[in-house]
Amino acid sequence: MKMHFEEHRSAVVLRLEGEFTHEDVDGFRRRCQEWLDRTTGSWIVDGAGMERIDSAGLESLLWFADELRRGAGRLRLANLGDLVAKAMIVTRLDRRFEIHTTIEEAARSLARSEAA
Repeated sequence: MKMHFEEHRSAVVLRLEGEFTHEDVDGFRRRCQEWLDRTTGSWIVDGAGMERIDSAGLESLLWFADELRRGAGRLRLANLGDLVAKAMIVTRLDRRFEIHTTIEEAARSLARSEAA
């Protein structure tokens, strides 16, 4: 899986490409922790390029959300493809994450929650 980090004024956007499987967990956690150690605030995971996710990938997203909450950060998911969205629904993780159809919609959601 490829990971691309983009720092924006309102949030860090993490673009995931390829399959997010057990083979990617260590690298995902390591790279995310490096970013978490030097940034605070809101994050958007862009799943437009994510082809598939397994249970280890889902657990990693839960870990990431928990790490952000500890630091008073927030996480939104955006642009999930059909297979990834279906995995979220089947595992009921769609109830644990705020999922948006676009990055822009996710950013607006973050802005609204900051204003509240």
